[in-house]
Amino acid sequence: MPRTDLIGLTTPVHVTKYDGSYHRRLPTRYVQRKQMLHLLALAAGTPVCRTPEPVDDPAPPLLQWSADLYLWEDRWYTVQRARRPEGPRYYVDIATPAEFDGAAFHLVDLDLDVMWDPGSEPEVWDEDEFLDHSRAMRYPAPVIEHARSAVDEVLGLIRERAFPFDRA
Repeated sequence: MPRTDLIGLTTPVHVTKYDGSYHRRLPTRYVQRKQMLHLLALAAGTPVCRTPEPVDDPAPPLLQWSADLYLWEDRWYTVQRARRPEGPRYYVDIATPAEFDGAAFHLVDLDLDVMWDPGSEPEVWDEDEFLDHSRAMRYPAPVIEHARSAVDEVLGLIRERAFPFDRA
């Protein structure tokens, strides 16, 4: 049974790189859980810290738009759906499945990203960074395979306008 005591609570998402270095902290608000999917909300103007504790980041960038954040415990990507006045923008972060410790989410960013504005073609970003980091940080072959498969899965979902890309 899903936990209802989390609804509305600030639930941070901690993102690291494969070598364990800290990447960013998203201060989200917990909305709901459906099986392996967690839906979180981000408010416009929210600081996205590059440190685990917000007080340790003197100048964090601010989110430009409010967004819905979809995290799965069994998928190798996250989806952020920005709620822009001119329509949604989807940012997909190829990452390890989200782990929830009861208070915060944790995942590892694998560098590849997919950007999509409905009405245009999706774009895969940071291929060079993925190749560089996969060598430098020694991503195991199964991690590389999961990352590549995740990109293919996301592009297929976008083509089909399947959830969560069905709200264009």
